[in-house]
Amino acid sequence: MENVLDIKIRQLRIVNYKGIDELELEFPMPVMADDPDIMVMGSRNGVGKTSVLECCALLLIALGSHEIEIPRRHRSKTNILEMMIRSGESQAKIEGKVFVNDVEIALGVTIHKSEGIELSTSQQIPELQKYLARDSKDEMDIFEEFISIASGKNPNPLLFESVLYFHGYRKVQEGNQELDMIVTARRFVYRYGYKAPISAFKITILRALMSRAQLFETLNDENSGDVLRKLNELVQRYAGGTIQKLRPSEDNTIEFRIQPDDDSPSFTFDGLSSGQKEIISTLFLIWYHTRDRSCVVLIDEPELHMNPEWHRAFIGQLNLLAPQNQYIIATHSEDVFASVEKDRRLLIHDSIRSKA
Repeated sequence: MENVLDIKIRQLRIVNYKGIDELELEFPMPVMADDPDIMVMGSRNGVGKTSVLECCALLLIALGSHEIEIPRRHRSKTNILEMMIRSGESQAKIEGKVFVNDVEIALGVTIHKSEGIELSTSQQIPELQKYLARDSKDEMDIFEEFISIASGKNPNPLLFESVLYFHGYRKVQEGNQELDMIVTARRFVYRYGYKAPISAFKITILRALMSRAQLFETLNDENSGDVLRKLNELVQRYAGGTIQKLRPSEDNTIEFRIQPDDDSPSFTFDGLSSGQKEIISTLFLIWYHTRDRSCVVLIDEPELHMNPEWHRAFIGQLNLLAPQNQYIIATHSEDVFASVEKDRRLLIHDSIRSKA
């Protein structure tokens, strides 16, 4: 991973964000160089685990940004900002320390109920803006996508250079993909008068399959073979088959098929259980988006739809697939919580929160 920035978040302070009055957390470095960089948070419902992950995501979105402007079509809808701010308060603050190639950067995000979002940073790193490759349009799109996720409207995870956020509303959308989605890699599609997200997981796989076939000049990824091999390792492990071919449908959409190991008839990926789709898609997208770089990966309830055996093995799979990342995980599963060392566990409760 030469010439790639290493980004890690180490401290976080939250004031008046959603249900949190004030909370300070640290995500310390591993004790040993080869130990996983991970923190698993547990708590009862309503204490703020999900809010912590959202604040981490916002802080990392701010990394390398100039400003975040509310999209014009949303400016009259004050509930977008109000839903982030603790009831009765006029603003929320998120502060933290992020390390980029071991250089400490102090970041701040202030969410104003009526004035938008204000960003602050202690210093700029010249390589950072080029690496993140953002302009004002990118920043607006990132913020809008975060809003759609935080409000439960977008089932896709947040997938960006500095952060991957697998939120609690995530789901691999059922249904086939249109050919133009594969070619253009759009994140959203307009159908019947509304803007619906398309499946980030399915589009990634379909583009790799089309690239391997070399049918389009614009889809010629020399790494598509490695991508499909990694995908099929996961499909083999959790579904007992492999994905090899596409099938067109009568409505001019395309689906990909799973061929079982026992040579029984193939079936659509949507035929898998929700737990199978969840663990395959989450592990694959983490590997795919961080295979040549490190990233901060936030996961809310990795146990969603999974059986207890997969709970216990999930952290180990992360460390095998992508050990270079920093992982911050929120869970209700005792098995997930117990699968890391004690110094990698954080139990959040009311006593560690103070009134602002």
